[in-house]
Amino acid sequence: MPDRSESSSSIPVDDANARVDQIADAALRLFARYGYKRSSMDDIAKEAGLAKATLYLHFKGKDDVFRAMLHLLGRRVEARCREVVATKGAFAQRLAALLQAHHGQAYASFGTGEHLVELKAVMNTIATRELQAFEQIFARYARLLLQEAEAQGEIVMSSAPVSVDDWIAGIMFAAAGAKTGTPPSCEIYAQRLAGIARIFAAAVGKG
Repeated sequence: MPDRSESSSSIPVDDANARVDQIADAALRLFARYGYKRSSMDDIAKEAGLAKATLYLHFKGKDDVFRAMLHLLGRRVEARCREVVATKGAFAQRLAALLQAHHGQAYASFGTGEHLVELKAVMNTIATRELQAFEQIFARYARLLLQEAEAQGEIVMSSAPVSVDDWIAGIMFAAAGAKTGTPPSCEIYAQRLAGIARIFAAAVGKG
C-alpha cells in the first residue's frame, strides 16, 4: 500500500487537477487499446509515466480512474459542442457537426471501437452517473441548436410528429445504432452521422 502520510490534500488544487487529468488521459488511451479488464493500475501508471503510488494519492482503484476518464472525455466533448453551437451555417450541417463533436469524438477516442461493448458495459455498471451526464451534454446542446434554428425561422418544431425530448432521444438512439455490428471506421461513422442529421433535420424543416 502507498504511504498515506503524503495525501492528495497536501497537493495544490491546480496541480492535483492536472495530475488527475494526466492519469485519466492515460487511462483513456489504455482502455481504448486493451479494454477495461486487461488494463491494470500498474499499466495505467506506466502509461501516465507515474509511480503506481502516485495513482493511489488520487484514486482508490481502477473504477475511480474509469469515472475520471469519462469525466475528462465529457469536458473535451462539451467544449467542442459549445464551439459547434456558436458557429453559423445551415441547420443540417450544424446538427451533423454536433453529432460528430459528441458521438463521433467519443467514438474516435476509443480507437477502432474493438472494446466499445465492454467499455459501455463498464459504464453502465460503475459509471451510471457519469454516463448520464455525458449523454446529457448532447441533449443540452441539441436543444440549444433547435431553439436557435427555430428562432431564426429555419425550422418549425411544431411540424415534427414528436416532442423535442423525443426528437433528441431519437437522434441519440440513431447515433448509437450507427456503430453497432462490425465497428465502422471513424470516417464511415462520420458519414452515417451526417446522414442521420439530414433525416432528422428534414423532419423539422420548413420544407
